[in-house]
Amino acid sequence: MSSVEQVRRLIEHRGGHRVVSVYLDLDPERFATPPARASQVRSLLDQGAREVERLDGLPHEDKVGLRADLKRLESFLSSPEAPFKGARSLALFCSTQDGLFEVIQLTRVVPARIAIESSPYVEPMMTAVERRRWLVVLVNRRSAWLLSGYPEQLRESERREDDVPGQHDQGGWSQARYERSIEKDVTDHLRSVADTVNRRWREERFDRVTVGGPHEVVARFEEMLADDVRSRLAPGRLEVDLTSATEAQVRSEVEQLVLEDERREESELLDRLQNALGAGNGAAAGVADTLDALNERRVATLLLSPGFDREAWRCAGCGLLTIQDDSRCPADGTELQRVDHLREAVVESAVFQDADVFVIRHYPEREPREGIGALLRF
Repeated sequence: MSSVEQVRRLIEHRGGHRVVSVYLDLDPERFATPPARASQVRSLLDQGAREVERLDGLPHEDKVGLRADLKRLESFLSSPEAPFKGARSLALFCSTQDGLFEVIQLTRVVPARIAIESSPYVEPMMTAVERRRWLVVLVNRRSAWLLSGYPEQLRESERREDDVPGQHDQGGWSQARYERSIEKDVTDHLRSVADTVNRRWREERFDRVTVGGPHEVVARFEEMLADDVRSRLAPGRLEVDLTSATEAQVRSEVEQLVLEDERREESELLDRLQNALGAGNGAAAGVADTLDALNERRVATLLLSPGFDREAWRCAGCGLLTIQDDSRCPADGTELQRVDHLREAVVESAVFQDADVFVIRHYPEREPREGIGALLRF
């Protein structure tokens, strides 16, 4: 199941009882050791316990259930089952009364947080699953090394060494025939690696592919890739030596490519937003206009500033979102319910209409008006 499908399933959870949502920051520079993680867990769960006691009007059995949820989370996170290894953050969702207990590893660091709400708090998870999966191909005239996964979790998936002879200096016609034979072996080697990459693409649909190796070899190799694979090639090439590179060195080089790729995509999205707004169609900016587009299910990509949030109101019947403090929904007359965190609500709405959600991280000076905007389908 993809991360977006997991988010959608959690959004659709409507069990009738409050859900405890916990996000653990597993940044290895700060929380690599068990004592550091345990301190963070204790702080979050203590905060959650205080919040439970402050929930006025909550039935006694529901408070008892929430206390049990916090105990269950504490027990799980102090056990060997907790999947800290390989994650940059951990998202947990618990409602014992509703039979919900979900643990999801995230590949991007998110701030530590606990929320106790009527539904799972998924916004941090949604913005953390934007990260793309990469296939890294290091290739030379006789060897190839394939690594795959999220940039900070790249792992070797295949390594090969084909029998391509070296050159000699015998001279004459024999030398020419020998060199032609070597070049055929090199071509066969590169084509075999390309076939493997094309097959991996069909099976796994990586978001980005990057190739490293000698310039002449890489140019020949990329011509052998399928059109769909070439369309996923990241600009730039890895500057690593296949004969001596380690996984850590490759990850470091790829993370730089990822940063450049993210900056480029963000700039292109903001250019499209600005151009569409200038043309007067195809985009929305500001809270009111973006909510209108979400309510009409016209959003293709939702863009948010990191700090965007405010209160709003939502129709319990049709789900319409509004910033107008009216008592009734303008669409169907159903009573409106207050939404404390509009950021969470717009992310949920975007996911339900299969829209992408993009958080602006690199160009804050180009954020849309009021910190929210959208590229539209129509």
